[in-house]
Amino acid sequence: MTDRNLRILVINQFFFPDSFGGVETVAYETIRRLAERGHAVDLVGQRTKPDTADVEEMYGVTVHRYGDAGSRRRFGGRTADAIRSSRPVLAKLLATKVFDIALAHHHFPYYAYLGVARRKRIPEVMTFHASYWQELHLEGAERSIGKPLESLFFGGFAKRTEKAGLGRADRIVVLSDFSTEQLRSYYPFVVDKIEKIPGGVDLERFRPAPDREAVRGELGLPVDRPVLFTARRLVPRMGLENLIAAFAEVRGTFPEALLVVAGRGRLEGELRQQAASLGLADHVRFAGFVDDDDLVRHYQAADLFVLPSLAFEGFGMVTLEALACGTPAIGTPIGATPELLRPLAPQLLFAGADAQAIRRGIRIMLEWLSDEDANRALRARCRTYVEQKYGWDRAVDSMEELFGELVASGGRP
Repeated sequence: MTDRNLRILVINQFFFPDSFGGVETVAYETIRRLAERGHAVDLVGQRTKPDTADVEEMYGVTVHRYGDAGSRRRFGGRTADAIRSSRPVLAKLLATKVFDIALAHHHFPYYAYLGVARRKRIPEVMTFHASYWQELHLEGAERSIGKPLESLFFGGFAKRTEKAGLGRADRIVVLSDFSTEQLRSYYPFVVDKIEKIPGGVDLERFRPAPDREAVRGELGLPVDRPVLFTARRLVPRMGLENLIAAFAEVRGTFPEALLVVAGRGRLEGELRQQAASLGLADHVRFAGFVDDDDLVRHYQAADLFVLPSLAFEGFGMVTLEALACGTPAIGTPIGATPELLRPLAPQLLFAGADAQAIRRGIRIMLEWLSDEDANRALRARCRTYVEQKYGWDRAVDSMEELFGELVASGGRP
């Protein structure tokens, strides 16, 4: 931990509460706690909602918004806007304030920062959450970039900006061993700069419910049926088609089981049609967008949380959130999921990502949890595991220590 308060410049594209997502959660939980510890934090982030202030104090942090909330409707969307509109905001801040360190969570505005701060004055840290260009390549035009031509153009641009930021940063923070291996594979020249600082979970917000049956009643969920829950973007790499196919066979053993799917995305129509064609109309419930409070309640109410991902999962925030609520999480052996689940119980990992592996894994867990004593013991273990390994204070301690070392050395190894 550093022995003095620091002046920290945080460079984001999307940020909480204007936007929601895993990256936004990590940034929010980290910088909010840094501000609470007395550090002065300025966050530069993209405007995603109309009529929001250019400068605003939020959770102890000074937020500086750039860009136009309507930019997503133009060619290049928010990507081009992030590059163009963040530059003057960053330039003004660097001209009027003195910072000890810069922390980037998104590489597009960080790329703009590189052009503004050509003569490096302060140490820079980049948090590598995932390879955006690899995700874009996998998902094609699925993102807000929109049309295939734009996807092709910005995929190459994303790779260039990502490489530039990783090459420039003094340290690269990763949340998992999986992300470390991604960097080793794509950018072997940065391996000496990698620092692993796993993410965490808000243990006060995500916690077991005193009365699970009452929570189910609030959500309109049955109290006498096994409930499985997943919260995902409804896009191909999330593996929801395999989950629904597996669930159709699970019903042969557990005919009353209910699957609740939270989230939105371009596959929603296809997934609804798949469920209907398999006779699951009364057994798969599509909850759509679930707000923060209802998300916690769904975790608390479920017997199992399921993560059927086919690719990536650089960390798996939803997995930890479920575990913190005392709900066993089961998932495919993809990305960082094995790192999170195997130390808790090997049975929580599916043997593969196909429908048959998911079916076998769900059956094993539902049979395990049908014993009330085993169920109660596992739920308690889930909560204890997260408390011991994934509290945010531990992560922020490590971040402070890293910042102190870099400031003391001027960013040099």
